[in-house]
Amino acid sequence: MLLELIEILRDRQGDTWSSIINIASGKSATIAIDDARIHLQAEGGQELQITVSTAEPDAINDFESTGIALRKIMFGKSTLEKSVASGKIFIRASFGDLLKIRSVVASVLADTEIDQRLLSLWNRFDREW
Repeated sequence: MLLELIEILRDRQGDTWSSIINIASGKSATIAIDDARIHLQAEGGQELQITVSTAEPDAINDFESTGIALRKIMFGKSTLEKSVASGKIFIRASFGDLLKIRSVVASVLADTEIDQRLLSLWNRFDREW
């Protein structure tokens, strides 16, 4: 689903995609959602390519969450800030990167209002995760 999200945002282009390029290009992260752990590698500037692989067992998580916490953000029942402050979501990043991440999350949620594909993806996440 993550790659599908990336492709929807790439297809839309615009400010959200530009922000993702600025934040992610040349970086990697280990993400844990519930019991699933993946490693992301982003390269390529404007032609951003994201590789997803299984996280190494000893890799330190850069992002941790539960499916429930993500669902609450997707459907407007919580905010990223509240979830981070309450410990429901953990993000290992500099303060500047946290602000950029917050901006991208807000943009993606705003894009959901005008792009049915994003709403469909959130509904699929809600059913399948």
